[in-house]
Parts: sequence; structure tokens; C-alpha cells
Amino acid sequence: MKLYNELFGLKKILRRGWILRNAYYSDGRCESDAEHIFSMSMLAFEILEKEKLDLDRTKVYEMILCHEVGEIEAGDITIVDNVPKKVKYDKELACVQRIANSYNMHNMLKLWREFEENTTPEAKFVKQIDKLDSVMQAKIYAQHNSQPQLFEEFYNGHKDEIDPKYLKYIDDEI
Repeated sequence: MKLYNELFGLKKILRRGWILRNAYYSDGRCESDAEHIFSMSMLAFEILEKEKLDLDRTKVYEMILCHEVGEIEAGDITIVDNVPKKVKYDKELACVQRIANSYNMHNMLKLWREFEENTTPEAKFVKQIDKLDSVMQAKIYAQHNSQPQLFEEFYNGHKDEIDPKYLKYIDDEI
């Protein structure tokens, strides 16, 4: 129960990038880290199925689950916060290390580092899903808030970082 209570924090962390852009659902809510993790998981599930990718699916899903854990203590630091990448990394790492050590979940730390280092095929795929999910979320918010420029900003900002074979999912899904 103690671990659950800590991880519950991901439900309360709102994605600051959206708040800073006044991007909300029609009910006034903004996406949480937990919702982001869920949508990434479902997007990964769909793409892994449809593209028949030869990846370790368990590792992909576990990496998605772990990639935001550091924000429980560090918060959702965005580029506009002007926090150096090393400081952000160190804050998140300290949180993930503490949780991994406290609950004897050392694979969490390994997966988090693997995601951050972006060196394995699974980490590269999860990074793609993370970017793709942001673009898709921007499209949803753009529709809910009549802000087409929001989608254009995210699409144009990430399209060169997303493998072209995944870009079709943006239009297929929304």
C-alpha cells in the first residue's frame, strides 16, 4: 500500500506544458502523468500489434510505466522552466533511485536509465511513442479549445523526430 500511495502521485501531477498553453479538455481538466502513461501504453500496444515490431513488449510496457516516476518528486519540469537538463535528470534520478531502493524494485531504475539514455531499440521506440502521444494530445486539445495552432506547433516541433511510419497514427486515431 505504501508504494501505491507514492505512485498515486502520478495521478496528481498535471502536465505543465499543457497548462502553460491553456490546453484543457472540454470539462476544464488537464492531462495528468498517469493519463499520459496510460495513453502511451495503449498507443504502444496498437503500434506493436499493427507494425509487428520485433521488440521486447514487456520491457516496452514496463519502461512506459517507469519513465515518469521521477516526476513524483521533481515535478513536471518543462523547457520554459529554464532548468538545466542535468539538474532535471539528477532530481528525477534521485526520486527513482529512492523508490527503487525502498521497494526493492531495481528493474525500475534500470528501465528508467535505459529510457533516458535512449540506447536500446525498446528505449528508442518508447521515446517515439512519448513524442507521438504529445502530438496526438495536442490535436485533442486543439479540437477541444478551438486552437488549431496548438496542434500545428506540436506537429511541426516533433514531426522530424518521429519515424515517418508512425505519423499515420496521428490521423488514424483522431
